[in-house]
Amino acid sequence: MLTRKNDVSLKRLKGKKRIELLFRKGWRLHSAHLILHYLPLEQEAVFHLGVSVAKQRFKRAVDRNRIKRQLRVAIESNKELLSLSGFGMLIFKGREQIETNTLVLECETLFKQLN
Repeated sequence: MLTRKNDVSLKRLKGKKRIELLFRKGWRLHSAHLILHYLPLEQEAVFHLGVSVAKQRFKRAVDRNRIKRQLRVAIESNKELLSLSGFGMLIFKGREQIETNTLVLECETLFKQLN
């Protein structure tokens, strides 16, 4: 668990019921290569965040796992911008590999829009 100065911690999103609730009732933000589904909840001071890469776009697991690692780096470098609690899922919608710096900048813009 990672704590921040605004008392909201960041955890991984787990559980089928939480993910279904997120996609059924949540909101969406877009950038060039990312989609952020989010559902704000005031019950806890925790933001549960998951990452996803579609198998249809990247057939090889090696490529999907690389992008997931890049997304986690982007989240880690911008976690201080998250100030609300709830659930979120960061989905990569691009069709080819991109640099980590690009993902970091796009995560930053999405997290700023979220607040």
